[in-house]
Amino acid sequence: MPEFDDATIERLLGAEDAENEDPARFQEYFFFNRTYDNLIADLPIRILVGHKGIGKSALLRRAYLHNCEAQDLAIWLKPNDLTSQLAVGEETSPNQLIAGWKTALLRAIVNEAVSCLAIGKQHRTDRSAVYATALAAVDAITTSASQFLQTNSAHVHRDMLTRYLKNRRVYIYIDDIDRGWTASRGSSRNIAALLHALRDLAGSEKRLMFRIGLRTDVYYLVRTADESTDKIERHIIWLSWTQHEILSMIARRIDTFFQQNYPQDRILKMTQADISRNILAKIMTPIFYARGHWSEQPIHKVLLSVTRLRPRDLLKLLHGAARHAYVDKHDTITTADLESTFEAYSTERLQDIINEFRSEMPNIERLLLHMRPAKKQRRTAESFLYSTGDLTAKLKNVAADSDVYFTNGKAVTPASLIQFLYKIDFIVARKDSPDHIDRRYFDRNRFLANEVVDFGYNWEVHPAYRWALQPYDVAEVLSQIRA
Repeated sequence: MPEFDDATIERLLGAEDAENEDPARFQEYFFFNRTYDNLIADLPIRILVGHKGIGKSALLRRAYLHNCEAQDLAIWLKPNDLTSQLAVGEETSPNQLIAGWKTALLRAIVNEAVSCLAIGKQHRTDRSAVYATALAAVDAITTSASQFLQTNSAHVHRDMLTRYLKNRRVYIYIDDIDRGWTASRGSSRNIAALLHALRDLAGSEKRLMFRIGLRTDVYYLVRTADESTDKIERHIIWLSWTQHEILSMIARRIDTFFQQNYPQDRILKMTQADISRNILAKIMTPIFYARGHWSEQPIHKVLLSVTRLRPRDLLKLLHGAARHAYVDKHDTITTADLESTFEAYSTERLQDIINEFRSEMPNIERLLLHMRPAKKQRRTAESFLYSTGDLTAKLKNVAADSDVYFTNGKAVTPASLIQFLYKIDFIVARKDSPDHIDRRYFDRNRFLANEVVDFGYNWEVHPAYRWALQPYDVAEVLSQIRA
């Protein structure tokens, strides 16, 4: 194993955000799953929904590269490409909002398509024009491409031009469109209008193929605020991971770095113990040596217990541990390196959700810090575990605090706070049986925190946040976590 300097860590584990990864390395280690197959399906609208850090941008980028490899006309629209052309006000009606989005989309599509084809200034389409219909936009691109190819047969993008003129398809990728989201009524109306605009455009011109990413909380609020968004539901792809897939994803990155060349299917068929022994052991100790419950447990069990079913969590944890290994001159990640990074990892994850959901609840930090265990609970295994009744009692004081409120005006009650904490994955639903702990996350079972029906689950604060809430005894927090 080379030294864990920053450059080596990034080549080994990959960048934490797909947008800034080297394309060759990104394609080398990319982990294909069924969600990816659904994303590249031959359908006009694909809306990828998932939490921040779950890999939406990575899937969108790989699908975009797939189109580029096939010589398809694929364009990547940034939020500014659209919002800079979107003229709307507070009093804008829903239909006006939809019309505004359609105009902004069509203009951006023509501009970016012409740039992508490298037609340049010689094309005869007025790129500042407002296109009334999707068909008009496609025809404008087609006319420009056809005229240009006739006089530039040896053009660098000849294959793409030829393929486009044959199928007249434009693949449009939109990521981070929820940047600047405020969870207000106006933001919900705006995103809902965008989704309706996509539906209108794809319905009138089947050759516009939209692929867009949305955060789970954004889609959930838009879906519950606008009843007509039920028409969008069939276009939704929910992005989620199992623990085994996340472990396999990390293993693939390590495997390709060392050029062992295990096929992805073979890694997926391995047991987690075999993945740990054959692949993870190249960069870390296979056994976690610590006191208490986790003493001499396989390393993969510890790693998976403190991540939130988001690939970026495990990446950040390993990035931090590798940096500690470098400082202490270790040639592999040790138990001490992991223990040294738990508190910082936890603090960063807590700050992540504060930043992510502050627009929905401005004083979210007050709510989350209120979830610290009481002094008498700190050394008990139940310090972060609650029945619905216990959690309701704990949150009554918060509900009475006028400084805690929802941006959209939703009433603050213990039940609505439980729903919110569950939705942001700060708490997970839990049911214990003699030989198994059943944990459920919001994106798979969103109605478990229903304000009317009790489904019999208890609630626990996710382990990812516990060191941030109980920083005075890092080892004790770990000993309280049960697999």
